[in-house]
Amino acid sequence: MDASKRKYSTAEIMRFLIPSLLGIFLFLVPVPQDGTLNTVLGIIIDWAKGAFKPFLTVTAMILVVLSALITLYATLLKPSSIMKNQFFKDLFVVGPLWIVSRVAGAIFFIMIFYKIGPEAIWSMDTGGTPALVLAPSLLVIFSVLAAAVSLLTDFGLMEYVGTLARPLMNPLFKLPGRSAIDCLASWIGSNSVGVVITTRLHDAGYYSDREASIIATSFSVISVAYIYVMADFVGLPHMYFQILIAIYVVSLILAILAPRMWPLKNMPDTYSGRSGQRIPEKEIPAGYSLSEWALASAVERAKKEGIGTIVKTCYQTFSFLVVSTMPLVVSWGTIVLIIATYTPIFQWISLPFAWLLELVKMPEAYKVAPAFVLAYADQFLAAVIGAACTTVAGKFMCACISATGIIYMTEIGVLILNSSIPLNFWQLTAIYFMRAVLSVFLLAPFVWLFC
Repeated sequence: MDASKRKYSTAEIMRFLIPSLLGIFLFLVPVPQDGTLNTVLGIIIDWAKGAFKPFLTVTAMILVVLSALITLYATLLKPSSIMKNQFFKDLFVVGPLWIVSRVAGAIFFIMIFYKIGPEAIWSMDTGGTPALVLAPSLLVIFSVLAAAVSLLTDFGLMEYVGTLARPLMNPLFKLPGRSAIDCLASWIGSNSVGVVITTRLHDAGYYSDREASIIATSFSVISVAYIYVMADFVGLPHMYFQILIAIYVVSLILAILAPRMWPLKNMPDTYSGRSGQRIPEKEIPAGYSLSEWALASAVERAKKEGIGTIVKTCYQTFSFLVVSTMPLVVSWGTIVLIIATYTPIFQWISLPFAWLLELVKMPEAYKVAPAFVLAYADQFLAAVIGAACTTVAGKFMCACISATGIIYMTEIGVLILNSSIPLNFWQLTAIYFMRAVLSVFLLAPFVWLFC
């Protein structure tokens, strides 16, 4: 953008303002419904679930099976039609864990739908819940969210808020001002995309090793859209707004604390990315106030986007959510529920968290505790535990820890370990469990308040 100050027309400002305000209204503004608070997006999702209920389970099964078949085809044969498209390459050409997860999800779904094989797999106490209850629900949620999320992420809102937040970044989070937009994109966009952006900026010399480590492990919170998924997953869609508040307040506190604690505190301010050098931070251009530059940044971003952006974001978001999430929900959800139903393993390894939860007077402490361990493997596994809880407090806590832990190894952990950011497995493990322990005490007041 040209640094010379210019004025924008009303039409240009509206191009930023209208989609952004609509996104805020859909996702973040609470509206009364049946004596509780919901969002407009939640109301739309509830209607769609009822309207399309007869078709959802079969459609979900077909999509999970197709995800597995295309993944096998793409990963094993690497056809040029997929390899030339970066989005589809990243989506379908995956590692062994993802292949196994998607194939297992397809096999489990067929077994559960037709009640083939042992009852331990297709019972409603185990595989029946993720396949026949959660997957159809997720299909509706993914469809609606995919259509709306572009309003929050692609029309300048992140640039506007991120620019205004620049003066807060160093005193609060020990980060340079320019990281504000990246952090906000990680905060309300996609957590995996947030890590990718951070890695690229680290490689280019915009972030030191310490700064990139802080951003990747403190700001890659699951998106606003995913938070609704988690709320619905555990059976609390009407408490989405309360869960959102709890997650973001606790994540904010943890983002302030983490850079002041080991191991992030001791990370060096070296530049080990591909550039090997520091890129100086650009200041706000002369003649601009902070608010004027925020508006200019937002308008310039919005000018580049249009209907094509919404359509592209919609199909990419929907494809990513369906292919990456639904098979995982069915495969790992089934396995976790089988282990949880027929063995005491999770109860044993999660005992320290059970004691902490009892300390803060948490209902179903021993039932909720495994979520704090499983969330390190994958965010959805915590929600699976939450779906099996009987109290609102238990469901609420599981939905929250699925987000506040941030580091789950099936995605975020793998991305960080494969990046130039110099964090090893044991450091990531230490950061996660530090966040998990603190989350017990930080989430407790929200449980008492809302549940």
